[in-house]
Amino acid sequence: MKQKEPFTLYPRKNKSGKNVFYYRIYNENGIRTAGKSTGQTSKTAARNYVTDLIRNNQLTVEKDISFEVYAKDWWIWERCGYIKMKRAREQRISQSYTKIQRGNLKKHILPFFKSVKLRNINTKLIEKWLLSLHDTGKLSGITINHNLATLKVMLKEARRLGYIISDPTMDVSQYAEHPLKKGILSIEQVKDLFKEDNIQLLWNGNIIHYTLNLLSASTGMRLGEIQGLKVKAVHNGYIEIIHAWERSYGLKEPKYGSYRNVTIPSRVEMLLNDLIQQNKYNSPEDLVFYGSERDKPIYNKTISKWLYRALEGIGIKYEKGVERTITFHSWRHFFNTVMRDKISNYKLQQLTGHKTQDMTDHYTNFKISDFNDVKVLQDEMFS
Repeated sequence: MKQKEPFTLYPRKNKSGKNVFYYRIYNENGIRTAGKSTGQTSKTAARNYVTDLIRNNQLTVEKDISFEVYAKDWWIWERCGYIKMKRAREQRISQSYTKIQRGNLKKHILPFFKSVKLRNINTKLIEKWLLSLHDTGKLSGITINHNLATLKVMLKEARRLGYIISDPTMDVSQYAEHPLKKGILSIEQVKDLFKEDNIQLLWNGNIIHYTLNLLSASTGMRLGEIQGLKVKAVHNGYIEIIHAWERSYGLKEPKYGSYRNVTIPSRVEMLLNDLIQQNKYNSPEDLVFYGSERDKPIYNKTISKWLYRALEGIGIKYEKGVERTITFHSWRHFFNTVMRDKISNYKLQQLTGHKTQDMTDHYTNFKISDFNDVKVLQDEMFS
């Protein structure tokens, strides 16, 4: 009787449409492993390939590892194979993102899956885990979905690398999300807040925080983009957004790689130029809004403190501001709301840096004359 081969072969179509043969073997527990490519397009050549592996003692069997073992180095910047792969291919991934994913893993994923064998994680078990997160009553749908997204990346990569045969998260749907709507100020409140006569009364004469807030209100720039603004990025009539400040990691690219140019009102341009001239650090590489150290911007909490101080001056007490969810990020919502019905969605997306197609092309071919209508509106509102 012919001896049974210790492996099985099967064809799988590659991207070009050709059949490539894969092989499966059995691990130490008698469980059939995920397939691995032979790179061969004929069954005979594939069989010879695997036979040679056996002859040279190179037919390795993956151990039936637990999720905890698989997750050991995941999301650690210096050690994670997935991160190294992304960076080697110059695909976008940030340290702040990986830090959040590692936190999700340690706090909400590992406690449930740590002792489970990787191959035993299935859709039913994932649904049970999600329900356990929901039933705590402490996590929002958004937070649950963020944790699911973390697990999805890990298991998709496990399938790609051959640890598991299929990705069990493919049939798992997200939970409903009910994000808090950011509060915004009325046009009248904003005009009152930034009235030139009120700089002393509401901002205690602090032209830096006055300008910083006015810049965000009139452009929709994110706080990190303003903190990362360099002197060399301030031009006549517009600003280049080429950096953002990340509290833990310093200067980095803008969110989603949204490099762009934004028009600024004449008054903001004048204030920025005055600040640059008066700053003791004003070389092209210096930050416009530096803090106690030359290479670091004003701290987030300090910015919030000055904003709430000014808001109290127009009758919005701190508690009321918190209740209305008014934060510095509310300026971005204010700008979007005011401009939405006045300029095209395309232009608004280019200015705010929301994810859109052809962002890089638009950035490269920027002409301020294309945004004259925006500048007119900015000047009318903030002059």
